[in-house]
Amino acid sequence: MKNFTLSLLFLLIVGNSMAQKNSTLNWIFQNDTSHFQTKNQKFKLRFGGRIFADAAYYFEDKTELESGGEIRDLRLRFDLAYAKKWSASINVDFSEMEIDMKDAYVKYSIDSNRFLRAGYFLEPFGIEQTESTNSTMFMHVASTIEAFRPGRNIGVEYNWWNKSYNLGLGIFGDIEIEEEKGRSYYYYGYYPYHSQDEKKLSFNGYGVSSRFSITPIQNNWNILHLGVSGNYWIVDKEDKKLRYQSRAATHVENERFLNVVIDNAKSQLMYGLEVIYASQNYSFQSEFIKTRVNRDSEFNDYIAEGWYAQLGWMIKGGNYKYSNQTARLSQPNKGAIEITFRYNETDLFDTSNYYLKGMGGRQRDYTVGCNWYITQNMMAKFNYTNVDLDKYAINGEENFNMIQTRLQFSF
Repeated sequence: MKNFTLSLLFLLIVGNSMAQKNSTLNWIFQNDTSHFQTKNQKFKLRFGGRIFADAAYYFEDKTELESGGEIRDLRLRFDLAYAKKWSASINVDFSEMEIDMKDAYVKYSIDSNRFLRAGYFLEPFGIEQTESTNSTMFMHVASTIEAFRPGRNIGVEYNWWNKSYNLGLGIFGDIEIEEEKGRSYYYYGYYPYHSQDEKKLSFNGYGVSSRFSITPIQNNWNILHLGVSGNYWIVDKEDKKLRYQSRAATHVENERFLNVVIDNAKSQLMYGLEVIYASQNYSFQSEFIKTRVNRDSEFNDYIAEGWYAQLGWMIKGGNYKYSNQTARLSQPNKGAIEITFRYNETDLFDTSNYYLKGMGGRQRDYTVGCNWYITQNMMAKFNYTNVDLDKYAINGEENFNMIQTRLQFSF
């Protein structure tokens, strides 16, 4: 709460000082969105957000699954832009009745196709890892992505793109502020001296992430995108642990059916391959990820991998389009109806490491879905999923099904 308050206060103070130089703010409403800006358009301030209402019904096997509903996302976002070069963003989630910082960064636009940003945000790696849940094809990311994605960390990123290429490269660290309380010293029953509390930065790990893609075909009929990502992470020398875990393509039930803790870890080397192909109102997307954890010399290295492939068919609403800046398919137009299918395999069980905590497990699942893009700001989703787990999963071998629905609204 304190970090969010300070970040918001900083954003407002900076925005106010910039706005004062350019007189009052005017409210602008266009294209189903609104923002404030000065008369000379040098300063802009936008408030946004979204809410996802989910429901799920589980046809359980041996694990008791709790059907029900939840507010999956409850976000508020504050964006500030100045003189077309500088911008800042804060994105906060309140869905768990707690304040969860999602993004907080400052960005400098070098030109229309390059930028630098610094702060707390998603590392550049793969398609779904960096895609907003506001525009993903399914209600939940593929289990492979959830298990391996680097997630958000504090860092600096450089991004460059044009019609043929897209490059993202960053340096990141998992940083925490540790507080050590001062000690009181006894002198004949008195407390004449109390040392001051100390705060210091603690690195729980650091590394680099990158994503590079090419688009050799991009026209009104066909789109072909090929990409590769890499991540190298140095593990905290005191903790020396890494964890890989994933839910079963759902969030209402919070059980992590795949879960493994890698102890005596030194570093992680991970790479990903990606492909997107679209032909008018049909699309195909797939990612493969493999990770290797380098462990102390007396232990075997840990190796795991996973992949998914998904299909989209726009039965109403036009053809699929591509965004060069984000290097992925754009969200369909309002009124579009989309039929979807995804198959996923995630393998966290390494046969050379029988004594790891959790063992990992293997999961195969497929999802059939339908998306209705009601307006530019409102969307409805329906997913049917079958999940098959092997004996090394947390609760052993089982097979179950689920039906999930979502109504989401953004502004």
